[in-house]
Amino acid sequence: MRARLVLITTLLAVVVAACGGSGGSKSTTTTAAPTTATSAPSSTSGGSDAAATARAQKLLLTQSDFPAGWTGTPAAADTPEDKSANQEFATCAGIAGEASQSADVKGDDFSNGSPATQVGSEAQIIKDEATYKKDVDALKGGRFRSCLQDFLTKQLAKATGGAAPANVQITPLSTDTFGDVTVGFRMSAGLTVQGQTVTVILDAVAMGKNKAEVTGTFTNLTQPFDQTLEKSLIAKLGAKLDANS
Repeated sequence: MRARLVLITTLLAVVVAACGGSGGSKSTTTTAAPTTATSAPSSTSGGSDAAATARAQKLLLTQSDFPAGWTGTPAAADTPEDKSANQEFATCAGIAGEASQSADVKGDDFSNGSPATQVGSEAQIIKDEATYKKDVDALKGGRFRSCLQDFLTKQLAKATGGAAPANVQITPLSTDTFGDVTVGFRMSAGLTVQGQTVTVILDAVAMGKNKAEVTGTFTNLTQPFDQTLEKSLIAKLGAKLDANS
């Protein structure tokens, strides 16, 4: 389970841009105009197995899962650099890499109007049961957390042009359990951008069932993402996983 590392990298870049151009941290209560709640297929996918890709698409968050004021934009496709970073993390954590996946689909990135407040989801289908079980064991192990912290530190430094982040922390995140395994992490770090110091907080929840691996990420500045909405969206991801496994 990859913890959607590419999404984390993308959101960090967005956060840095928002901080640099605003003169201050963004409000967490800013909302966009209400939109019609309709479901849409995910925007970015990998893998050649059509059936697995169709299954993965059903596991993602869509517009209809969000309250009014949230809008989705297509997730960026993985670059060669992204793929290299993902493989580096997979090797470190002992989890499946791209070659072990029959499908990898990213859902839209959702925002409520504040560039630094975002939600994303990603689903992978693993080719075989043995590799999937290895992923489950790795997700529960201590090495996953340490590798994730190392990755986050590197990506934060890259996003800020080389400035080392301050007080990078990864702590367990309490969440309801879905499927075979559900693990949550809260990642936080201090960033200094154009003389401003802000704290970026990212909650990531990974769950799996029957060779399907799903990740949801919830990003905000200064304080954690709205916990009521986050819990609701995690429950919706869990329901999709149970319904399509």
